[in-house]
Amino acid sequence: MRTWMAGKGLIITEKPSVAKDVVAALGGFEEKSKGEYYESDDFICTYAVGHILTLLEPEDISTAFKRWRLADLPIVPEEFKTKPVPKQKNRLAVIKKLIERKDVTYFVNACDAAREGELIFREIVKYVGLQKPVKRLWLQSMTKKAILDGFENLQNGEKYEGLAAAAECRANADWLIGMNATRALTVRLKSKNQRGVSWSAGRVQTPTLSLLVEREMEVLEHMPQSYWTVQGNFEINGQVYDGTWYDPNFDKKNATREFKEDRIFDKAKAEQIITAIKGKAALASEVRKPSQRAAPLLFDLTSLQRTANTRFGWSATRTLRAAQRCYETHKVLTYPRTSSKVLPEDYRPEVERVLVSFAGIPEFAPHAKHLQGAGLLNQDKIFNNEGVTDHFAIIPTGEIRAMEGDDQKLFDLVSRQFMAAFYPPSVYEEVERTTVVADNLFRSRPPRVLKTAGWEAVFGKVPDNGDKAFAALVAGKDKAEGVTVQSHDAVVEEHETKPPARISEAGLLSLMENAGRQIENEEISQALRGADGLGTAATRADIIENLKNREYVDEALRATPKGIRLIDILHRVKASRLTSAELTGQLEIFLNEVEAGQRTAAEFMLEIGTYAKDVVDRTRDFDFEEIFPEVDPLGPCPNCARPVFERAWFYGCSESTKRSDKKACDFLIWKDFNGRYINPNTVRILIEKKVTPELDGFKNANGKSYRATLAIENGKLVRQVTENSEENVSDTNLEVSDEPIAPCPLRCENDCKVMETPQDFACTTKLKSREAGEKRGAGFSFPRMLCKRELKRTDLVSFLETKETPIVYDFISKKGRKFSAKLVMENDWNGFRFEFPPRGKKVAAEGEDVVEAVEGSVLAPEGQMPEAIDAAAAASGPAEKPKKKAPARKTAAKAKGKTAASDDEAADQVPALEKGKKKKSGAATVVP
Repeated sequence: MRTWMAGKGLIITEKPSVAKDVVAALGGFEEKSKGEYYESDDFICTYAVGHILTLLEPEDISTAFKRWRLADLPIVPEEFKTKPVPKQKNRLAVIKKLIERKDVTYFVNACDAAREGELIFREIVKYVGLQKPVKRLWLQSMTKKAILDGFENLQNGEKYEGLAAAAECRANADWLIGMNATRALTVRLKSKNQRGVSWSAGRVQTPTLSLLVEREMEVLEHMPQSYWTVQGNFEINGQVYDGTWYDPNFDKKNATREFKEDRIFDKAKAEQIITAIKGKAALASEVRKPSQRAAPLLFDLTSLQRTANTRFGWSATRTLRAAQRCYETHKVLTYPRTSSKVLPEDYRPEVERVLVSFAGIPEFAPHAKHLQGAGLLNQDKIFNNEGVTDHFAIIPTGEIRAMEGDDQKLFDLVSRQFMAAFYPPSVYEEVERTTVVADNLFRSRPPRVLKTAGWEAVFGKVPDNGDKAFAALVAGKDKAEGVTVQSHDAVVEEHETKPPARISEAGLLSLMENAGRQIENEEISQALRGADGLGTAATRADIIENLKNREYVDEALRATPKGIRLIDILHRVKASRLTSAELTGQLEIFLNEVEAGQRTAAEFMLEIGTYAKDVVDRTRDFDFEEIFPEVDPLGPCPNCARPVFERAWFYGCSESTKRSDKKACDFLIWKDFNGRYINPNTVRILIEKKVTPELDGFKNANGKSYRATLAIENGKLVRQVTENSEENVSDTNLEVSDEPIAPCPLRCENDCKVMETPQDFACTTKLKSREAGEKRGAGFSFPRMLCKRELKRTDLVSFLETKETPIVYDFISKKGRKFSAKLVMENDWNGFRFEFPPRGKKVAAEGEDVVEAVEGSVLAPEGQMPEAIDAAAAASGPAEKPKKKAPARKTAAKAKGKTAASDDEAADQVPALEKGKKKKSGAATVVP
């Protein structure tokens, strides 16, 4: 090993696993202080745990900033200083002690080979305040050879000054934008019933919210419209098939979303088609062609989160936690927080080693042995040094551990993807048949048929045996034209247009990753693509969870009235740049210039400071009456016929805000009505027709969604709940997989399967009985919402396979107490009970405080929640004691002019009758 200088070098890695890899590769190290660091004759090696320092909050800089006042904004520190992350103080103390050792003469920065890795190392050294020479280890592979080569070619730390400057600028910019925007918005948007509510904003969080708000507004604006389709029925050689009429001259390019080539919006026209084809001859043509599905790439974190969300219904956070446990605890997967889907070119031996390990596992052996015999395909795609970022793709390590629950399921998914990536493509047969009757065209597109399983065999797919095949018009021919078929009676079917589907978590992750594709400015678009879109693979799960925690979106990622209001206000005050991914793209251009030395850090921060001031000015100085002008009335007031206008928090008669006048009209409609945002178009319909169509998205006290109509009666808004709608747990626009989950455990009838519905999981027999109107028909069902906790497909699969679920940590009783329990089968699959962990056993979800649990069980037939749960919950985890109410704080003296008055302008727009509404509280935390 090459000796760089006298004394010992202190190697600092970004995470413990890398420290162990470095120590193993270099050799000669002895573990010290129970693994706190390792030491050899030439080196000491220790590690961070990601960012162990964070920027000071405003109140840390000055006690004057403890009170949130518009007059203090923008807050621009003279120097951005850091403080230890509370949970990492001990880790920082270990590193500090090693840095200060007299025999340590230089540092080796072995943090990740990227901007954030450079920042993690630099902020530690800067915080300790002891400067020594720095060498940079730049690794993109963790093989022993790569590590040894890296140490033979250590670079001088000065070479990466530009990268360090860009990293620091990014962190400081996020602080400036987020901290100032959050404080300005929180002060301006507070209302008399929402004191203490934070309006958090940030460079990544707010554009992500904007994506969900935009889709939610599309859904709310949608009004159902009837249309008709014509279904033809044909026969050839005893095979009956259907076809759907379509217009071959349909202008798809200029059509709106709801207009499609097979939709007819005039019932009379549909009936004319039926008349025109009756008794007429029919000729059919078809084309059969193979289509290939290429083997998938390896997983990066975002694609793994998307796949787990689609297959298992997991949130991004749940997937990340399982991946972290597989990496840190079980050591069966490589580092998960990566944005790369490829491997270094020197990793071929590692892949072969993993396959040797998999050949000994029964469920993996057939596929591993196939690859060992047939060889690895797609190597040029998978082994690619240029595609490796600071980490390579997520793959199995070859270690085998006993696991269960989420961890085992995720390991299985990653392992199968790993093997599938080296397989040939799968091959399907696609058929398109066109039947012509009296110049009317009918299209038939049967489901495609799997002919060669290829990589899909790794996931259990097998070629179709022919039972589902769509027989050819002419036997043995892939193309056929003008074949005479028999035409049977056609029918007209009525439908209603549907709003666009709401964005699933998998869809949101994809939109964040590919945000650059939606931006017209090519330079900004390219910069954003180079930065992997909004957020990073490592931060997207946290961004989504923050949106939920701030109550901007609900658990189903549906934008809440609060989230919609924030984006609406930002647009109205012309601060739309904060809602767009373009801001991140522009910052990325500047950061690249800082890294290349084309722009100084001071110039960058001056630019960001100017932008932060602009955001503050726009959010501080606006007048509510100016951004909600009385220029576009929604209709005449039902009480007094004066015009109704949109306000900040409600829609009201032009006289409704004159609270000093006892004769003022009191007609108003709150924008937030039972958890549903009421948009202007809905108000127009209410005023005109006095009743709306059935609407979804209302929430009951348990957080369940239901449908209802709104009506105006005696000048007041009333809600008319649809019959049985309180039982409708989920809104109908959420994605529900139509893939069977498992065979029915009751074996009600042949081929009875358990399916997913918006309300629950139910077998096909149960679903048929519901369709027949039998409220308590035979069959199996399992709830999707229980004790305010959504149960996932994976919970059900575990229940069916083992007769119990894993411990669920976030049930909430009727009294609001959080408790942990398993669901255990009872009554021979016709019920379940809650089983609590043994008394005294410490149980906690990832990242939660440990609580004492009690032993016991509570029977819950047919998914009912008994009152006994409250007693059990009280023992398993006592509810938090209410915090002492802080002494009332005197209102700050108001500054002169419009700014001073604006502190409570939002409150002034809220009529007195709002006083009875429930208050909410929240902390003000800024996220990027």
